[in-house]
Amino acid sequence: MRNARLIQDFRDTNYRPTRRTIADGLARLEQELGAKLDIGRCHLHVPHQPSGTALFATLWYRSYAGDDIIIAYPFSKACRARTTSGARVNLSLDQLDGALIDEDANVLLADGRSVHALEFDVLPHPKDFTDLEHAIVFLTVRFLEAEDIGFRYMPEPGLRGIDYSRMSELSVSNVKALARYIAAHIGKLPRGDEEPPLGPVSLNKIQNTLAMAGVRKVRGRKPTKAA
Repeated sequence: MRNARLIQDFRDTNYRPTRRTIADGLARLEQELGAKLDIGRCHLHVPHQPSGTALFATLWYRSYAGDDIIIAYPFSKACRARTTSGARVNLSLDQLDGALIDEDANVLLADGRSVHALEFDVLPHPKDFTDLEHAIVFLTVRFLEAEDIGFRYMPEPGLRGIDYSRMSELSVSNVKALARYIAAHIGKLPRGDEEPPLGPVSLNKIQNTLAMAGVRKVRGRKPTKAA
C-alpha cells in the first residue's frame, strides 16, 4: 500500500505564496524532493463537494516505484492559462480536477483541452490587508447581510473575524450603494487608542479591495426602453 507525503508549505514566513504556477510545483518536486517526472505520473486533484465551491488544488505525483508526493497550493478563487494557440483562458478550480500534467508543465484537462502556463489566482491572506481594507470588507459583509458566510466566530466570546476563504461566494450588484453604506459607517468602527477614525474611501479603492478579496461585482440588467 502506498504512502502519501503531503507538502503544505505554500506560504513563506512573510505570508507570501511560495508557488503560484504548475511549473513552481514541478520544480519543487524535481529539484528539492528528487521526483523523476519522466518516469512518474502527475495529475491535479481538487477536493470539493458537488454543491460547494472549490478553494484549492493539489499537484499529485505518483511514482512507479515508491510513495506518492502531494504538493498543496494556496487557497485560490480560479486560475488562468494559455491554450495551444496562445489564447488566454480563465478556468475554475473544479475544471482542473483529474487533469494530467507532463514534465514540461503542459496540462491536459479532463474535457480534452490542453493548456500551459497555468497560474492560480491566489486568494489574499488576511495579513495582506491594511486596516482600511479590512474595514471595507467587513462593511461589505454587513451591507450584504451575509454574516453567516462572511464572518467566522473566534474562541473568545463575542469575537469574530472575516472569513476570507468564503469571499468568492459573495457578490455586489450596486457598488455605488455599497460606497454610500461604507461612507455612513466606516467612521464609526472601533479603533485602537489614539488611532484616528477610518475614511473617507474612494469608489476606486472599494472596487480594488473587493477584487483583492475575491468578492464578485455583478452588473444589474439595463432598464428596457418603453415601447
